[in-house]
Amino acid sequence: MKGVARRRAVRAERRCQQTGARLTNLRELRAMLDWHLGSAHWLFIHIPKNAGVSIRKAPELSGRIVSAEAYFYRSRAQVREVRAAMAAKGEHHGIQHARWRDLDPKVTARLAAVAIVRNPWARTVSRWRFARLVAAQGKSDPADAPERFEAFLEQRHLYGHEPFFWHRAIKGWYPQADYVTDEAGEVRADLLRFEHLDRDSTRYFGLAAPLRRRNATAATRLDYRDVYDARTIQIVADWYARDIELFDFDFDTPARRHTRYDD
Repeated sequence: MKGVARRRAVRAERRCQQTGARLTNLRELRAMLDWHLGSAHWLFIHIPKNAGVSIRKAPELSGRIVSAEAYFYRSRAQVREVRAAMAAKGEHHGIQHARWRDLDPKVTARLAAVAIVRNPWARTVSRWRFARLVAAQGKSDPADAPERFEAFLEQRHLYGHEPFFWHRAIKGWYPQADYVTDEAGEVRADLLRFEHLDRDSTRYFGLAAPLRRRNATAATRLDYRDVYDARTIQIVADWYARDIELFDFDFDTPARRHTRYDD
C-alpha cells in the first residue's frame, strides 16, 4: 500500500511539473506522501503572525499534519496566478498562507482543518514589530516598517485590498475570518486560541507536553496594550470589525466564539 501511495505522489509531482506548477521543495513532497499514505489527519490553515510556524515545524506533529502546500490548491492555474502576482510586486509567494476556500475540496473533505486565531489588536502590533525586525535585518524596505505605530496603521490604505496579500505577514491586512470561512461565511476550521495555545494545542492534538514556541519577535517582551491610545484602538476595531464580531474579541480578550475550547 505504501508503495502505491509513493507511486501516486511521484505521478502527482510529474503532473505538477508538466503544468508548470513546480514543487517548492522536499517539504511539499513530504506533505504529498503524508496525504497519499493517509497518515495526515489535519490540514493547517496558517494565518500569518499567529504562531503558525510552531505548528508547522513541530516534530510531534510530523506526518500527521499538512499545511496549505501548492499541491493542495484547487487548481494549478490558481497557484501560477498567486506566484505571478506576488512576483510582479517583488513579494514572496507565501503559498502556505492560503485560505480554506483556496484549497481542493477533496482535501478539505478528508482532513480536519485547524487554525489559530489571535486578538486583532495584539496581532497588529506583532505585525508592526515583525516589520521593524525584518527591516533592521536588511530583508525589507524600511519604508514598510515605520518607527511610529500610527504610521504603520496607515498602510492599511495601501495594502488592505491588494489581491493575494492575505499571503503576506506584514502587508496583509485581510481579516482572520477570510482564512477560515467558506464562500458563504461559515467557519470551516477548528479554531485554537493564540493566547491559550499551549493548553489548546496539547488537548487538540493529544500531546504529552506543549509545543515549542517559535516567535521571531518574542526576544523583547512588549504588552501590546501599551502601544495604543483611544484613536488607534478604534482604528483597529473598525478595520477588523468582522473578526471582532465573528469571534467575539474585545481589546484585551482572546476569541470567545467559534473556538474549539472556551475554558
